[in-house]
Amino acid sequence: MAIHTILLIRHGEASASWGDHTDPGLSNNGKKQADELTNSLRAEDLSEFNFISSPKLRAIQTAQPLAEQYEKDLDIHHAFSEIPSHDIPNTEKQDWLRKIMSEEMSALPDQVKLWQQEMMETIYSLEENSIIFCHFMVINAIVASALRHNELLYFYPNYTSCSRLLIKDSKIEEIILGDDKKTLINL
Repeated sequence: MAIHTILLIRHGEASASWGDHTDPGLSNNGKKQADELTNSLRAEDLSEFNFISSPKLRAIQTAQPLAEQYEKDLDIHHAFSEIPSHDIPNTEKQDWLRKIMSEEMSALPDQVKLWQQEMMETIYSLEENSIIFCHFMVINAIVASALRHNELLYFYPNYTSCSRLLIKDSKIEEIILGDDKKTLINL
């Protein structure tokens, strides 16, 4: 019986909004949040975890202080990048995202369905404890899929919040949502 843990860490505050910049780094506040993340996870032994990041700069910058503390290489993985929106004009991205978040799964654009499917396949292919630095919608898409929720938006993870998945025999058995209040969901 193979059991392992996946930690999903939302990136720190970005220096620009999603609709204004395709790949902003962290703001000064976001850099502080990334540094504070090392303190908030200090009680955990992450030495046996693989460190994985979205290719987006703000996720990489959020991961760097913790990866340096554990002397870990950061595996950049495209499956955990933002929700695909390359064909949406920047001026329309915020409205598009609001619409997508509340649509039923069956009504989502094919590229979004494929993104979520590839992400879940990647999650289930991980066989070791892993910490993944990613994005608001990535975390929501994973949780919504695991819970068979009918919309992509399930909750509002805060910057650098840590959600925890317990994987047993290639199945998500338990989810603890990040943010200020931890919510245990047994599956």
